[in-house]
Amino acid sequence: MLLSCAGILLFLSGCFSTKPHSMLDKTSAGELLSLYQGPQAKIAVNDFELKTSGLNAQVSLALKEYFINILNGTKRFLIVAPQDADLIISVGIVEFIPENSGGKSGLGGGGSSASSFMGGLLGEVLNKANMQLSLRIIDRATAEVIGSRDIQSQVVENPGKKIKFPQDKAFRAGLSDYAGTPMGKVIYDCIIEAGRFVVQNVPLNYYKG
Repeated sequence: MLLSCAGILLFLSGCFSTKPHSMLDKTSAGELLSLYQGPQAKIAVNDFELKTSGLNAQVSLALKEYFINILNGTKRFLIVAPQDADLIISVGIVEFIPENSGGKSGLGGGGSSASSFMGGLLGEVLNKANMQLSLRIIDRATAEVIGSRDIQSQVVENPGKKIKFPQDKAFRAGLSDYAGTPMGKVIYDCIIEAGRFVVQNVPLNYYKG
């Protein structure tokens, strides 16, 4: 458990590689995400809102639990019930596409059945996994939105190009179907980035001893 938490903190503190994911934050977290000991902010995490089809409630719950684990790993937050929280974290799942045919290797994207036929002759299928989250940090007392962001990641499974898949215990639970797949990488990137955003955007006055 200690090694897992240390790995999360190290990842959050500047080892986040975003080269294939142009929609993700590329800025360095700096001192803000260093190992932390101090006052915590009281937050509640709402159930992830399903804004897309093809995703069941079990996966949505597993994503929420994964997100809470990441937040707990930073040691900056006390996760409480909504009525006891100073801040509410609201997350909507806007897009969740585990496998989407994106065309053929050597061709410019997908298209009609004719292009798929030709692509089958000329190259291997390129599978794309995609996910987009809509995240808001809300002051519970005033309903003011403290910060908001859309977070998106996409991984293309390109023949001959190796993808480094995350080895995370979360994928041995409700997300096990995505372990070792492009969607697993996409989930990992989006949830880590969501955690980074919350850490960077909760004002200091919410941290109380």
